[in-house]
Amino acid sequence: MTLNRDITIEVYLLCFNEEKIISHTLNYYSKICSKIIIIDNHSTDDSLNLARKFKNVEFRQLDSGNEFVEDRLTESRNNCWKESTADYVIVCDMDEFLYDENLLEKLVLAKEKGIIMPMIIGYNMMSEEFPTNYDKLITEQVKHGVKSCRFDKKIIFDPKRVKEINYRPGAHLSYPVFYENNVVDPLMELKLLHYKYLGKDYLYKKHEGYVDRMSEISKEKRHGYEYLEGKDHINNMFDSCNYLNKVVK
Repeated sequence: MTLNRDITIEVYLLCFNEEKIISHTLNYYSKICSKIIIIDNHSTDDSLNLARKFKNVEFRQLDSGNEFVEDRLTESRNNCWKESTADYVIVCDMDEFLYDENLLEKLVLAKEKGIIMPMIIGYNMMSEEFPTNYDKLITEQVKHGVKSCRFDKKIIFDPKRVKEINYRPGAHLSYPVFYENNVVDPLMELKLLHYKYLGKDYLYKKHEGYVDRMSEISKEKRHGYEYLEGKDHINNMFDSCNYLNKVVK
């Protein structure tokens, strides 16, 4: 993938202590996006220093009282893109990768056809070990996963033609409002590769960090309930995915 001057794409990435994955993410999106906006939620690790090594990166701060408050994250997802004049914006978490073998070509075609919001097919990508080669795209290192309808998320759209995206917690559901009729092409499908399950030890530590800062309101609403299940959730996910499909060619 190389940047196409005929289309402008911006990505808005939520961030909290993502020093392990952030270089993979920025390596990937810097090849297709003219601007990368990192919305940081009180990171205390080396995430932001690593991000500063990349060009066209902007930083915003999301204040949630140094707690995990899913309602505040949802509010950010619903509004962070609203001043954009790009052809397409991608609004996602740091471990979510919009993918297609010919992604830029498809997005140029989508722009020409007036498609506001391409269809998304979601996958949980899985690996026994975390990929530590940052000189190679993560999509070239971890190619297998399982389909997950929870990640058929509407993460890419034309910001000039969407009035409200109306994400629900986790952005797994959304109820967009358009300025005009939506243009849908069922043949225009893109993949969302969720690079979360990259070794148990990586996830044990990550989930523990989320639980330590989870707000009482998020616990009450069961936002991020899988974090509260501890190692059991992670172990069950790996145990239930003995057979993986090759998602990336």
